[in-house]
Amino acid sequence: MQFAIRPLAHGLFVIGGLLLCVTSQAAAQGRIRGLVADRDGAPVVGAVITAEELAANGTSLATTDASGRFSFIGLSRGEWVFVVRADGFEPVQGVADIRGSGPSTAVQFTMDRDLFNPPAPTAGVLAGLKATDLVESLGQADRLFDTGDYELAITAYQAVLASAPALTSLHLEIGHAHRELQQWEQAVASYRAALAADPSSSEAAAALDLAGVATRDR
Repeated sequence: MQFAIRPLAHGLFVIGGLLLCVTSQAAAQGRIRGLVADRDGAPVVGAVITAEELAANGTSLATTDASGRFSFIGLSRGEWVFVVRADGFEPVQGVADIRGSGPSTAVQFTMDRDLFNPPAPTAGVLAGLKATDLVESLGQADRLFDTGDYELAITAYQAVLASAPALTSLHLEIGHAHRELQQWEQAVASYRAALAADPSSSEAAAALDLAGVATRDR
């Protein structure tokens, strides 16, 4: 089976930053087996490959396994576009001419990391949280606070804190929102939580003192 990627340059089949290595395998009708890896050669797990037939409406999906491998079986004859997407990587694509018979083809997709949308860390206090999602959620909470929507800001900060408990400084922001609403008991509780998480926080200590005075003066 011939695997054609256009344009052809310097003996390598390259399209949109995609490098495809082609080798003939055992005979199998309409079959493509592949590997998705990053620039360091590490497998990209969970990448989604969409195969779309150019001359018809055929579409097929595959997902890479723990070794970064995938396969399509029973593709009809003709040209197919393969688009590979993975969290934290820039999408890549290539075109293959699938024959009705003959040897199958093994292909390799090499993906570049998306520097503006990195994958979520798999370890540490922020494991499973994408930086872009976290920044967006915090920005939304801050905008609510800045526009005086303190109740909604509290809810938004609490949602972020629930997904990322390590961000204990958010107790301060929650306390400040309660203070603006003159909900002094809730403010004191939030400031105490902030100070318990970081006993060296002078801001939390000062805010707790002021909220405590306000509570006693009521």
